[in-house]
Amino acid sequence: MPITNRFSTTTNGALAITGNTLGLSKISNQNRAGTIGAIGAFATTNTALQVPTFPAGTTLNYTQNSSTAILNIPAGSTILYAELIWGGNYLSRDQNITNVLGNPISFTTPVSTYSITPSAVTASNQTFVSGSVTFGFYTRSADVTSLVQAGGSGSYTTGSVPGLVDPIDASNGTINSAGWTLIVAYQNGTLPARNLTIYVAGNRVSAETGSADVSVSGFLTPSGGPVSGRLFLSSTEGDADLTGDQALFGPNFSLLNALSGPNNAINNFFGSQVNNAAGNLDTTGTFGTRNQSASTSTNISAGRQGWDITSIDISPYLTNSQVSAAIRLTTNGDAYMLNTVGLQININSPNIQATKSVNKSVAAIGDILTYTVTIPNTGLLPANNAIFIDSLPNGTSFIPGTVTVDNVPQTNANPTAGITLGTINNSASRTVTFQATVVSLPSQNPIANTANITQN
Repeated sequence: MPITNRFSTTTNGALAITGNTLGLSKISNQNRAGTIGAIGAFATTNTALQVPTFPAGTTLNYTQNSSTAILNIPAGSTILYAELIWGGNYLSRDQNITNVLGNPISFTTPVSTYSITPSAVTASNQTFVSGSVTFGFYTRSADVTSLVQAGGSGSYTTGSVPGLVDPIDASNGTINSAGWTLIVAYQNGTLPARNLTIYVAGNRVSAETGSADVSVSGFLTPSGGPVSGRLFLSSTEGDADLTGDQALFGPNFSLLNALSGPNNAINNFFGSQVNNAAGNLDTTGTFGTRNQSASTSTNISAGRQGWDITSIDISPYLTNSQVSAAIRLTTNGDAYMLNTVGLQININSPNIQATKSVNKSVAAIGDILTYTVTIPNTGLLPANNAIFIDSLPNGTSFIPGTVTVDNVPQTNANPTAGITLGTINNSASRTVTFQATVVSLPSQNPIANTANITQN
């Protein structure tokens, strides 16, 4: 299926990604702990449940499954968008749970627990035939922005996600899997200006059906200078012990480059690895220390299995004025399904983050307050036509003739009407000072004063 663009913006900020598998690896032909690349028991945060030989916190009932992951959003950020993606396998030789794929799942934030209904827009069921058996993966997702805005950073749990723990190898094709991903776009003025784009995917890859090509658009790289960015990917049912799968990226399908990262091998890219936004292994969630080894292509008994989340530096493969990109997913023997794509691409822009100070922390009626505002431009381009505006709070009155810009008096300037600063070059700054008299007790005490700077 074509991927679906769920969110796109340009702002100072970044993407965050987290999530977890919902199952642990099994032995051949039994629901017992082992090293086969298929889940034999679901994970659950209810540690009173336990499947024999698996650790506590396991079940064979998908309605009881759940796992936790930690979302980290920097302080001072504003969450702009959040998408919850989940999936697994739904069809084997002996089992078929198509009828429950549209059921709501459970989503617990730091605030409360919610029932989440999947979006029809992003729903995808994909099948492939191996030998004489037809197997099926699925992806579902939902916009959970308001819930994550209320929850912020912290622990998130997703559960009741449909999947199979079919014990018989000949039936399950060693693709038993289930898991979930949460990808978030947030604004933070201390970060570079970036294009942030989130897609939900449903692209199946297998040795029998060949590679999957994915085209992404809706972004724009700078017209000149250095280009930097990151690619966020999540997939269902990658295996550490099956090598030969690759993720390739480039400006088009004729110029592709094989990707790798701190925990993504170039020839075993999808290896049941849950990574953080820097591409390093994330060990903070449920069963976070029980990890398969993609670097050595080996599994551990009852290891986290069948779900990949990662972020990769794609800066070397981006070009100036680029508006689209190509992703190709390949395999020699694995079978997996891409479910999430995120792009975070730095753009050339000004970045103005003003700081304000005042000479008095306590003042009485009749006192004079001297405000100093430092306005640096830490971006890559000049801030043109910059204007400083400060609407003074109730209880204060501007003293005419007290404005200076970079120590130069501006006799007729008034911060409430706007002070023209002209161009603030990148790596340069302006300093504005002015005075106000305290004329009455403010309705808001202490006095709060906020300035604004506009530019283009």
